[in-house]
Amino acid sequence: MTRPTVHVVGAGIAGLSAAVALAGTGEAHVVVHEGAAFAGGRRRPLFDEATQAAFEGGADFILSSWTSALALIEAVGAGSQWRPAAPEGVVFADLATGERWRLQIGRKRRPWSWLDPRRRPPGVALSDLWPATRLARAPIAAGLSAYTPRFGTAAERLWRPLALVALNVELERASARLAGAALGAAAWGGAALLTPTRGLARGLIEPALKTLARRGAATRFERRLTGVEVDDGRIAALDFVHDRVDLAPGDAVVLATPPHETAALAPNVAAPQEFASALHIHFAALARRDAPPLLGVLNGTIHWLLRGEDSLTAVVRDAGRLIDRPRDQLAADAWRDVAALTGQSDAMPAWRVIRRKRAAFAGTPEQDGLRPGCATAWPNLFLAGAYVQTGLPDCLEGSARSGAMAAERVRAWIASR
Repeated sequence: MTRPTVHVVGAGIAGLSAAVALAGTGEAHVVVHEGAAFAGGRRRPLFDEATQAAFEGGADFILSSWTSALALIEAVGAGSQWRPAAPEGVVFADLATGERWRLQIGRKRRPWSWLDPRRRPPGVALSDLWPATRLARAPIAAGLSAYTPRFGTAAERLWRPLALVALNVELERASARLAGAALGAAAWGGAALLTPTRGLARGLIEPALKTLARRGAATRFERRLTGVEVDDGRIAALDFVHDRVDLAPGDAVVLATPPHETAALAPNVAAPQEFASALHIHFAALARRDAPPLLGVLNGTIHWLLRGEDSLTAVVRDAGRLIDRPRDQLAADAWRDVAALTGQSDAMPAWRVIRRKRAAFAGTPEQDGLRPGCATAWPNLFLAGAYVQTGLPDCLEGSARSGAMAAERVRAWIASR
């Protein structure tokens, strides 16, 4: 009996996750189609000629409680490429007051450790944390601000940063349910932050491609999908820019494309329609070796400062108000914060600004309600991507989980035939 073929369209983290899971079973032949000349999607690695530095397209860490991401990393043999990113805790700095503090989020599964004031931001009382106990049960339409204060120390040092970092929106617009999921994984789950020692390319993307090749899957680059053809209630063909692929009755498709592309390719598929932008400003500057690898920033232009091997990266989340400003102005504004935080000279080093206008779907109740499941109206078409309803905000774990979910649905559909 001829094995069916599963066509995975998109070689981002979600597509790679689905392809690796499917190629490991031997139940189907797997073909990955990627419109770009490289894998990784929005998390692809970049090299900047001006700074002579390699850097990630995003600023990706994972939590040790993210089971799908860790399972994918282990499946491609890349576990040794990851290490604790902030074993002593994540440092935060308030540029308005000059205060600094450290949050230790990776000390086993002990939610009651927040009883210790040293585990909380300065000025945040234990009573300020009680709203977190209700977030996991929040309905999908509920906003975070209905459960938490909008003003005061707790709002500015806990809830507002959580909304920006995890949900890419301001506190007043954030989803209570998604905030609960993010906080549960980080604070209550005893999770540690992990980072790839040599970048996400070597820590996940390249090992995934090698695993697919070893398992007999085919990966085809520069193949942009322009449409799907429906016949007899199923997806019958895939139209690419330069050719067409006809599907046999037992073949399946996993669309691991961005949500706006998926909605255009597969009519009647709901998807989030609002996206948050982000800025990554990379500087060719060396920080002191004792500088924290990850620094959260309050009351500044930037929200995060990451220390690389030979560069510093400033990150601005929910950057819609800044995204269209001239690049040199963005770099100068970010460097003022970086210099103040690190004690560097005011003279700005070589820099590069990366604008990401669709960095993530906005983590609002409305957009969460638009997220589709993996299955579609067509029995042989499945969806994967962080925007799929995984119960998580837009993150690497959501991408990996959606790919694993899609692979499970594909296998069940193949087995049922």
